[in-house]
Amino acid sequence: MWAINIYSSLTLSLSSKISEHFEVFREFNMSEHEAFYFSSVHLNNIPEEESLRASYRAKALLRMLNGILLLTGDLILDYDLNNIAYVKRHKNSHDSDWYRKNVYNVNREMEYEELQDPFQADPEQLKKYTGKAIPKNDPKRRNYLVDFFDCAYKDDFVKEVLTLFSLSKIDTLFILINTSKIIETIEHDLDLNVKEEVKEQRLKALSEPFVQSYVYFKNSKFFHYSNTRVGSGIYARHGADKKTYKGTPPSFSDIHANIRVLIYEWINFKLMNEKGYRYPLVQIKDYDF
Repeated sequence: MWAINIYSSLTLSLSSKISEHFEVFREFNMSEHEAFYFSSVHLNNIPEEESLRASYRAKALLRMLNGILLLTGDLILDYDLNNIAYVKRHKNSHDSDWYRKNVYNVNREMEYEELQDPFQADPEQLKKYTGKAIPKNDPKRRNYLVDFFDCAYKDDFVKEVLTLFSLSKIDTLFILINTSKIIETIEHDLDLNVKEEVKEQRLKALSEPFVQSYVYFKNSKFFHYSNTRVGSGIYARHGADKKTYKGTPPSFSDIHANIRVLIYEWINFKLMNEKGYRYPLVQIKDYDF
């Protein structure tokens, strides 16, 4: 298996196999120094000699996981893909051999491939998973990270939205571009690109927080601002043109707050349809270090 070094104050709380799709575990070196690692069943079919491919796929998986974490706060898992490890577990033993792999090459075609399809586990491997934390009927055993990540595995739109959202939080330059793409993807998925009277009827099936955030983007001239260079300058989705912009620019803090709610409630809507339950609206806390 492949193991990627991760860094965050969240690692200890995640250091158990809570999901069939990913695992966070800790190891101690000879000096008893504690280190945390991310691994995934979706990395298992990558041979030991293909460390570059493993790094690209792990990056895609971690971006989705960070996208989920960013929906409810500003803490993420930082990672070092230039120093990953291939781990060979010993049969009938807790021991393992670690082979460090330094990754410094670049292959954009390969990165594109892995970003498009990071979920490549053998379905039979997922069926064999027996982790106790998979959500069952008991609400106390549910974990939104597990459910949201599983939703990304099953739904390409969720996978793309979480990836776009995490990137917009990493680099502010992408906030308007990616937010616009996210809204358009959610609209397409919910079939909201219809006449207003039909749209109003379809919105009744969504939660009130979702509707409020959706209305914010539709009524705040967000798209006019994000599409117009005169309005948003270097952040604009399009290059220079002759279009004009009149109005007060929306605040980036309002954009952040509303896109988080929109994504979170959209995935909750999918969960409710598939599994019959959802997660309560989270009061988002911004941590300023």
